[in-house]
Amino acid sequence: MNAAPVQPGQRMHFLDVLRGFAITGVLLAYVFWNLGNAPESTYTSVDKTLDKILGFIIDSKCYTILSALFAVGFVLHMNKSTAQQQSLLVYRRRLLGLVLFGIAHALLLRNGDVLVQYALLTFLVTFLYKASDRVIAITIVVTFLVQIAIYDLARMLHLSFPDRPAVTGNYWVENFGWVKYWYAIAIFNWETTLIFLLIGFLAGRKFIQGKKQLSVSQLISIIICGLALGSASYYITTTYSNEIGDIRDIGNTFLIRRSVYMSLMLIHRVSMAAAYAAIFCLLLTRFRLRALATLGRTSLTNYIMQAVIIVPLCLVLNLFDHITPTLALIITVSLWLLQVLFSTCWLRKTMEPKSQRPDSGLVAATERIHS
Repeated sequence: MNAAPVQPGQRMHFLDVLRGFAITGVLLAYVFWNLGNAPESTYTSVDKTLDKILGFIIDSKCYTILSALFAVGFVLHMNKSTAQQQSLLVYRRRLLGLVLFGIAHALLLRNGDVLVQYALLTFLVTFLYKASDRVIAITIVVTFLVQIAIYDLARMLHLSFPDRPAVTGNYWVENFGWVKYWYAIAIFNWETTLIFLLIGFLAGRKFIQGKKQLSVSQLISIIICGLALGSASYYITTTYSNEIGDIRDIGNTFLIRRSVYMSLMLIHRVSMAAAYAAIFCLLLTRFRLRALATLGRTSLTNYIMQAVIIVPLCLVLNLFDHITPTLALIITVSLWLLQVLFSTCWLRKTMEPKSQRPDSGLVAATERIHS
């Protein structure tokens, strides 16, 4: 069994490009909305426009794509070997290693780390590897229903909900408090990620194992329907949020209201993500999009690099809670260009014959999880 990562010649260029787009969107969302924004009263008209447009185009959609691609990576890994049990064992070991890596990343740099939840939830998905598509679909529906009901179930059982951490002024102490908080409420939030992983798992089966190809007309239909559904659901949730909150519910529960809201959000995220995937599939018939492909091939390294650069920068320049959309865009574009340059140089170096280059070490090891 060949347990080595997929080599450049074996990769599906489309997946690299799509992953590069997703990691770009994750960077943008991180800088725009996770570092602490300046008061909206200080926003210029440009700031307000950027915030609204990018909130619709990027926010939550790229995490959706990245989650699905994580599961597609699992299918790719399993598809390149005939020794299924050994290949499964190798992949699970990598996931457990990624858990440790993610915990360190969360504690030292970024309390909003996604590596731990991706690794743990994908570990669960690996047990469904031989399940039928019908079982996977049922699991998606059950997971969605659990996420709707879990808040009310917690209230019925009189379970206490942890308080949000208090601001201390010390970045790492505060960061540790947020890490504890996010993990404590994981049971209420991680179901969404599991749904996207399972959707990606089904997509991987269909398009990688099944080798299904989509025609241009089918891709255009996906784009039109995806953007239409994504736009309509987004408009409803943002324009009629108060009306959704006033819907009469079952007793003293939030079941109907949460069902409506979460259904609309799921439709929005999945529809937009599908449309983006189809758009890039069409673009690749004319363009290579090498910059995005380069980022996609080193996506995990770039994800870590984002926090490695941004956190010290914000600490030194006192940028936390002072980020405007315009400043966020400047930081995003600057770091994106740096990451493209770094990824290009790194890939050129690591593609040299082994006898002419040093061991790639941690950077290469972290990328194997996408193989």
